[in-house]
Amino acid sequence: MAGREIALTGGDSSRRADSANDQPWTVFGPKLRKGVPMPSTTTYRAQRALTGDELTAIRKQIEAAGSPAEIVATVVRAVFTVLLAPLGESLDDYNRDRQLIPGQFALPQTQWEAISDAALNRADAFAARALLALELIDVMPCTYPDPDAPVPPVERVDQRPYEHVLTVAREATDVIAAASAHCDRLGAAFGVGSPEYREAVTSWQHGLSRLFAMGLGARTYVTRDGQLSLLVRCEPGFLYGIVFHPVQRR
Repeated sequence: MAGREIALTGGDSSRRADSANDQPWTVFGPKLRKGVPMPSTTTYRAQRALTGDELTAIRKQIEAAGSPAEIVATVVRAVFTVLLAPLGESLDDYNRDRQLIPGQFALPQTQWEAISDAALNRADAFAARALLALELIDVMPCTYPDPDAPVPPVERVDQRPYEHVLTVAREATDVIAAASAHCDRLGAAFGVGSPEYREAVTSWQHGLSRLFAMGLGARTYVTRDGQLSLLVRCEPGFLYGIVFHPVQRR
């Protein structure tokens, strides 16, 4: 898997802060170059596996991060400090005139995943897993296969908030009841083994299950959006809909 090279530029504080835990995403430090196309070859400026001790140290630094923005900055500084060292460079050598391109560097796939997992797990403490996942795609190096790269085991700690507060407007409860009744009518009309019924029930159950998941934060607000549709607003500012679409006749 190759990481994207369109990277987060430091100093972007225009992102919306919708809760006390969701701070503006300002990454201080070196500039990461945006808009660079992916290389057509697999030649990188630096491509190597981290030692077990290096990977453990990066995990510990991530664990100490005190905000989503600090997690991103910690990942960038920790990872590229290690990758730049063999080149005789450091992050201090980069600035607005000389920007770092993450896609010119590579880590083993397993170690990339271990660092990402540590960052996302820490992001759970701030209800920012989804937002952080998008940011990591931009700032992490590329990957290459290396089954022998060391990945020390680590005990996973659930850092999610203890409670998920789900607020459902009364009109939205009517929509939920109407959608369930709609599924029952489909079963009566087409049969409970029909594709029409199974697809409707499966997608509806999936949509309801997502309301209780905490990947998009620990506070979720559900309102009516139509006769058979819901509008869902999550704590970090994500907005999506659960909508019944009519079957297209062929």
